[in-house]
Amino acid sequence: METLDLIIDFHKNNPRQGPGSQQSTIKALQFLPQLTPQSHLLDIGCGTGAQTMVLSEQTPAHITAIDSSKEFLALLKQKVLQQGIANRVTVKEMDMEKLAFAPESLDVIWAEGAIYNIGFSRGIREWRSLLKKDGYLVVSEISWLTPDRPQLVDKYWTDVYPEMGTIAEKTAQIEEAGYIPIAHFVLPESDWTSHYFHYYETNEAAFLERHGHSEDAQALVEENRQEMKHFKKYSAYYNYVFYIMQKRETK
Repeated sequence: METLDLIIDFHKNNPRQGPGSQQSTIKALQFLPQLTPQSHLLDIGCGTGAQTMVLSEQTPAHITAIDSSKEFLALLKQKVLQQGIANRVTVKEMDMEKLAFAPESLDVIWAEGAIYNIGFSRGIREWRSLLKKDGYLVVSEISWLTPDRPQLVDKYWTDVYPEMGTIAEKTAQIEEAGYIPIAHFVLPESDWTSHYFHYYETNEAAFLERHGHSEDAQALVEENRQEMKHFKKYSAYYNYVFYIMQKRETK
């Protein structure tokens, strides 16, 4: 089985596919103006829709939720049907690098823990054209919390995500890309431990059994363990940060 298929299988039945929580989604949403039934919100990299469902509960906006995983989307579609909100939550398979939306057609673009797939700088630049005048982009992005950190953790994350930067560096990129930085905040540690890593630990045995303890499955479990180990030891140096920005008109 391909590595990506293993990752999807490991995460698909978890409430979330990355660090975050209902509380953090709601907190980020509070920095936006009141949305209406005419507002169009695009949720990029929605996974199985943890934040999609929160956004649907907290706003009357029409939401289009996209992801490249058919398995994740199938689970989200079930939730949407169960909640009876298919009239205003549209679920589509789509690549975030090839977004099929008209220029200036979206009021809000939302991406929790997903923009790293395309790269922060590229994502905020390419997605800007899809936002209406004064539209908002909201993303959570893994960021350094300090300008200096131990060499071990620096190498670990530089190897995983070379574009990782400090909050100041991300804010500068936001301004350079044609946005006004509205707010940012660091996720609480519980968004990792209680809402994300907890399911690593509870899923390991069943996942390994399901895949016959194959070398690839064991390698993925070991990667997960290393991720948990690094966060436990070095969480003072990095975290996911929510960035809320507004499209600025440029000359």
